[in-house]
Amino acid sequence: MDELVHGELLERVVLRRAKDGLKSSPTLTGALLYFDFSDAYELLSRQRKRLSGAQRETLDTLGPHLTRVIAVRNRVAHTRPMEIDDSSFLIDVAKELVRGHKDSLVNLDETLTRLSQDPSFVLGLTIKLPIDPEGGPRHNLPVPDFDETGFFGRQAELRRIKRAIKGAYPVVSILGDGGIGKTSIALKAAYELLEDPDQQFDAIVWVTAKATILTTNEIRRISGAIESSIGLFASAAAELGGPTGGDPVEEVLAYMENFKILLVLDNLETVLDQRLRDFLLELPLGSKVIITSRIGLGIENPVQLTPMSLDESTKLLRALCRIRGVRQLSGLTQASVESLAKRMAGHPLYMRWFVAAVQAGRRPEELLASNELMLDFCMSNVYEYLGDEARGAVRSMQVIPGAKNQAELAYLNQFTASQTQAVLLELITTNFVQTSSQPGGQALETTYQLSEFAAQYLDKHHPVEPEERHWLLGQAEALRNLGMRVAADGSTQPYAASTIHVRGHGDFHPAGQLADALANSEVDPKAAISRCNEVQILAPGYFEAWRVEAQIQARLGDHAAAIAAFERALELADSSSALLYHQGDFLLNVVGDCQRALGVLQTAARYDPLSADIAGQIAWCHYAIGDYSSALDAVSHLLEMNSVDRAFRKASCGIALLAGMAGISAAMYVRDFDLAVEYLEASVATIESVERTELVGEPGDLLLALHSQTERLSVVAEGYSAGGAIELRGRLEGLIRDPKVAVTGRELGIIKSVVSDKGYGFIRHGSENYFFHVNHLLDSSHWDQMTEGDLAVFEPVPSHRKGPRAQKVRLVPN
Repeated sequence: MDELVHGELLERVVLRRAKDGLKSSPTLTGALLYFDFSDAYELLSRQRKRLSGAQRETLDTLGPHLTRVIAVRNRVAHTRPMEIDDSSFLIDVAKELVRGHKDSLVNLDETLTRLSQDPSFVLGLTIKLPIDPEGGPRHNLPVPDFDETGFFGRQAELRRIKRAIKGAYPVVSILGDGGIGKTSIALKAAYELLEDPDQQFDAIVWVTAKATILTTNEIRRISGAIESSIGLFASAAAELGGPTGGDPVEEVLAYMENFKILLVLDNLETVLDQRLRDFLLELPLGSKVIITSRIGLGIENPVQLTPMSLDESTKLLRALCRIRGVRQLSGLTQASVESLAKRMAGHPLYMRWFVAAVQAGRRPEELLASNELMLDFCMSNVYEYLGDEARGAVRSMQVIPGAKNQAELAYLNQFTASQTQAVLLELITTNFVQTSSQPGGQALETTYQLSEFAAQYLDKHHPVEPEERHWLLGQAEALRNLGMRVAADGSTQPYAASTIHVRGHGDFHPAGQLADALANSEVDPKAAISRCNEVQILAPGYFEAWRVEAQIQARLGDHAAAIAAFERALELADSSSALLYHQGDFLLNVVGDCQRALGVLQTAARYDPLSADIAGQIAWCHYAIGDYSSALDAVSHLLEMNSVDRAFRKASCGIALLAGMAGISAAMYVRDFDLAVEYLEASVATIESVERTELVGEPGDLLLALHSQTERLSVVAEGYSAGGAIELRGRLEGLIRDPKVAVTGRELGIIKSVVSDKGYGFIRHGSENYFFHVNHLLDSSHWDQMTEGDLAVFEPVPSHRKGPRAQKVRLVPN
């Protein structure tokens, strides 16, 4: 005895005998009765020399497969769910063992022969395997109804469910359509927890409220099925400790408080009520609940079970056909099986029902063409839970199929943002709608559409009335037209403040709302911001909702709110040149942060290097900073662009002239006449590069101011600088005399005085003082900027009856 059974092997035997109340020093015969499969293999391996050649070969053949064989044996012995390829694996191993050793493995050879001739004979067998003592929690888990094929696939979902059960959340739900496999995966998870050494429960209790079963010809009610939450709790209480006559809810809670219990509530949608919700909110610490349901509760950690993949579906179909012996389907090509799987939308129950019905004599084409029974079973007990608004949203998805975001559904159904979110939550918890995420800039955008089963069920049981269908199609057409108008505006003026950029049809409704907000922002800015906030809820990943709010906040003077809105927009679309342009414009012209504005605008230019709008703002930004050389370079670059229109070229000429004058003044102040001449030359060269008609108006007036400055420079400069100034003065005079420039009759003067409260002032030119009124300014915004000593260009009226007058006055910026 000691020679054969010793060490850890003996310790295991002694432990098992002790649990049966037997003494610890067994005879060899007594020890062998407490061997498991792996123990027997270990003992035989130790006594290898005593075995025959055939026996040793058998052990060698079995060795590589031992771990898997033991796992299958334990699943059978402990009534655990089988894996899909357990049977085929065992048959392959058995054939390998028998090959060449039929004489020594007679029973195994006979069993293989009978299996090939009559697979059904195994249904009459009584399995008597030694069952290892279980150290796991007490349980009442049923034998899974997927055992004919074994559980397979959905490993990611299974891992997530087990992690969720081991996590902090007290309630874990497995949600999905009827027949999608919720019960199967819940059972699989529960059985794996039994084997998990790290599981935390004292007991696992299974209670089902399943009320119907699907046969090949009907949906049959289960006699004695639980029909209320009280019945569900009474069944759980009976499993935990037997009936006591008290409140079953309190009894279950008491057990769950004193013991760590995993309570599995299957098919919960048939008994949903407030009592059940209250129970789940009162769970004691340490105990947990798994629910399987077609309808979510909103208070749990949900795991949404989606249809099987095509690969999983085809494997299941193949396995079902092979095991049930449905020869009509077994010989189908892979393409045909995949086609069937697609028609059944990855629903395991649909596939089982289909194969069983074919086995019973139904035609495959008949079952696929007339699947009302299947649809009714899978989607029943769900539609009645939907409210009126949710049913309206469902009808809009029926009429206009395809993935839609919140904003599209809001427009089609005329919902507010809060209504839309409430309806979508309701639809998701009832599994009518499937969600997907699509990239939208820096954020992900969630879209919604009816699941394939839901769409089929609704079309057959709840078709949309013609009048409502017509109205919904009209809504869809109006939404498309709105989007086309917004998109057209954006293509002609991409950098206009009123332009709303759209990424796709999902932005049409939000873009229309934002266009209205901008249009009405001066009349009712608070209402405009509220509309922006509504869009931010409907389309949280849409950057324009924040950009438009930023611009409205800037108009209201709330710079902090505008900056925050711009920053939020950039989090969503940091590569949008238009968004960067608007932020740079705000920083430059509203906040006055020229240095930061320049950085933002230069980033925008990297994304759209051909934009004249961006290049113009960069030139103005350099001028505002005092970098006049860079401003002149930026204007030269801008004027070389083919996309610059006439108005923009005139404005650019104005920047070049202002930058030239400012640079000359700064250089003359430090008596750097060479630098002053360089600024003058760059400015003149830029102006000479454009059509003369582009100098009409403000550029022409600035030419007069530059010419006056050049005259002073040519007087004070010395040597080479003086010669350069004189030469450039002549070129300027040629431009001024050109009739196309149209500055004849315009004069340059100095503001002598401004009487702000009276709205008038005087301009000195030569020995005359010219009166002007605020209404005589070409740009009324210059009035508040005018101070004594500023330069102004005007059209003199020397012979006015009330004395010399100035009209068409233009201030020359400092």
